[in-house]
Amino acid sequence: MSVGIPEDARRVLAAHWSGLALLEHASIASFSRFSLELMAVGAPAVLVEAAHRAALDEIEHARIAFRLASRYEGRAVGPGALPLEGTLALNATLPGLAASTAKEGCIGETVGAAEASALLGRATDADVRAALSVVARDEASHAELAWQTVRWALDSGKAEVRVAVNQAFAEDPGIVGDVEDPPEVTLHASILADHGMWPQSELVRVRRRALDEVVRPALAALLA
Repeated sequence: MSVGIPEDARRVLAAHWSGLALLEHASIASFSRFSLELMAVGAPAVLVEAAHRAALDEIEHARIAFRLASRYEGRAVGPGALPLEGTLALNATLPGLAASTAKEGCIGETVGAAEASALLGRATDADVRAALSVVARDEASHAELAWQTVRWALDSGKAEVRVAVNQAFAEDPGIVGDVEDPPEVTLHASILADHGMWPQSELVRVRRRALDEVVRPALAALLA
């Protein structure tokens, strides 16, 4: 139990870290699928190895996040069964893999790393800072893996790969939409920031800045 945090703020933090933990838990399966997709298209062993390391990173992220969720919830919180129906279809073609990696990795992981770094910069709770430092470091590594994978796919020289990558980056990434925060988030914004949670309006600014200052310049260099 976290002492000194108002009850409604503690509930918000418990829900926040529980949600993050479940996302990290699902990412274990995502990277396992990614490793199979890399093998299906004949990717170099170094990329396959990195994908497996990333899956192990996500196990640690989930463990850390569930630990924090349990702290704020005041009881043990952990994952249940992971529904996999309809989620195991593989991108077994190079254009398909390049497109999904561009969206989920080059955009998603790059923005995720920027978000974790920003949250770390304001957090004051020691356990939260330790968690965010691990996540920020690993998400940056996962983003690097994604950019390397797309670079390798483009180096194949196949026109359809370049078309697929361009189309993937042209689509709305769906990560900067404005979401209205509940009143308790606005009321306890300072306390929540100490514990690794920001209002959505602030996160949207971080995500947009990451897209403008990191993703788009990296894309331009990639396609040059």
